[in-house]
Amino acid sequence: MENFTNSILLPEKLPEIDAKTFNPLDKKYLKLTFIRMAVFFVVLVGGFISFIFISEGNIPKTPLIIISSVLAVLLIFSIVYTFLSFPRKGYLVREKDISFQRGLITYKLTTVPFNRIQHVEVNQGVLAKLFALSSLKLFTAGGNASDLSIHGLPRDVALNLKAFLSEKISEHE
Repeated sequence: MENFTNSILLPEKLPEIDAKTFNPLDKKYLKLTFIRMAVFFVVLVGGFISFIFISEGNIPKTPLIIISSVLAVLLIFSIVYTFLSFPRKGYLVREKDISFQRGLITYKLTTVPFNRIQHVEVNQGVLAKLFALSSLKLFTAGGNASDLSIHGLPRDVALNLKAFLSEKISEHE
């Protein structure tokens, strides 16, 4: 029978993940995000304006001013948040895992070990196709949703990562 060991690992002895080593997302993804945001707000404002016309001006001015102000603040907050949070997004591929970091107000780091990945997908939406960008989605055991999604990758990078990860998956089978 083998000798079982379960040594104590002190937090200061654990390897660190340096935020500077993460690969940034393609800058075209920021433009794509702003285009999506603009489409959303155009539809939202268009619906608001349609509601005003349908009501034939029977809405008091105070609610109109409040709703307009809320929409303006929402738009400004979305633009500022997206712009400031974009540089904090990135991915990192190491020997045994892949990580993705994001967040401005709250920070989130997701790491998936290669031996847990069961399926890898590369997706490309209509707008992303115009910018030659793709999303890489990693699935682990259980559930229908991806466990890690990295949006804003150049198409060739996403395909190379998929091929690399697929090779790593086959090593662990």
